[in-house]
Amino acid sequence: MPAADPIVTALTLMEERLAARIDDRFRDLQLDLDGRFDAVHQRLDRLEQEYEMLKAGMGRLEADVGVLKTDVATLKLTVERLEREIASLRAAIESLEVQLERDRSDRQDLREQVLDLRRRLGELDDRVQGIEARLPPE
Repeated sequence: MPAADPIVTALTLMEERLAARIDDRFRDLQLDLDGRFDAVHQRLDRLEQEYEMLKAGMGRLEADVGVLKTDVATLKLTVERLEREIASLRAAIESLEVQLERDRSDRQDLREQVLDLRRRLGELDDRVQGIEARLPPE
């Protein structure tokens, strides 16, 4: 068996060392990539959890908005009804004020008539007394 050529032997050793270094580098690169993928996976998990929480929060907000829309519609109807009732009450108050003014006017007319009747009654009383004074005593 011929003796191995020292150059071939050196090249073989160098090839083995390079292969070992490349394997080490690939292992390090694989570990680094695994760590990075794990970090990305964890971030994606957190983002997915946050997304689910935001989705649930949006669902609650949408439900609340639905309730608020219903409440606003109810309030609008109530306000419209109250405005109609207020208008009706204002009309009734105006009617009562007109009636009150008429009643005041009528009372003033009645007072004047009562005063006139008292004056006329006094005049009649004076005339009756004058007539009785002229009558012969009984």
